[in-house]
Amino acid sequence: MLRTFVITVLLFLASLPVLSQNRVSADAEVKKLLNGKVTTVTKREFCKSDGRMVTVFTSPDNYIMTTNLDGEMVTYSPARNEAFKDRGDEYSTIENLIFLFLSGRSADLGLTSLGYALATSSTDGDGYLKRTYTTRNKGAVPRIDIVLKDFLPVYVAYMDHAGAVVSKTYLSGYDLNSRFVFPARVTAIDYLQDRDSSVTRTLYSNIKVNSDEPEFSFELPSDAVRVNNPFKH
Repeated sequence: MLRTFVITVLLFLASLPVLSQNRVSADAEVKKLLNGKVTTVTKREFCKSDGRMVTVFTSPDNYIMTTNLDGEMVTYSPARNEAFKDRGDEYSTIENLIFLFLSGRSADLGLTSLGYALATSSTDGDGYLKRTYTTRNKGAVPRIDIVLKDFLPVYVAYMDHAGAVVSKTYLSGYDLNSRFVFPARVTAIDYLQDRDSSVTRTLYSNIKVNSDEPEFSFELPSDAVRVNNPFKH
């Protein structure tokens, strides 16, 4: 009983901002299945507690992308020494999974900061906690269900106004003995038109906390050539 209590307390504390964790890096392999075809992207992400992220893509092409909470994005091609800059909400790191866990917002996956409010909450006999969040924000998914076990999200369902599920995300592979409790496997299923769907699986590995990897401090070279259109990756 005491052991269960201690584990629960530790997991709860893991969901809070940890001031000693200022930087997290991780390898990521992203496989997407759509229309019977599989595409694979490999990259390494370097995330800081202020929301700045440097992503080094290694395949199928090599380039570096920097993003932040304000949606400022810079993509740099080392081979061409070219840079493309843009800005938009779609580039913001506010919903990036590593940043959500690093900033202690894993319990609701940042929904409250996006304008969602907790509508219902219930627990089943197996200890799974289901929380339903809703919003009236125009253009946003109106309802999202998050299922947690030991304060960690294991399943997320996104629903439209009719109550139909439009997307599901499964999170698993938590290492409770690591310095940074984070899902090593994330599977997202998006339900498209004509009963088709796309499946995206992300595997995280080689997770490091507060390392001194130089990529955290990457800055665009001063002699990089600015291009007005995004170059082909």
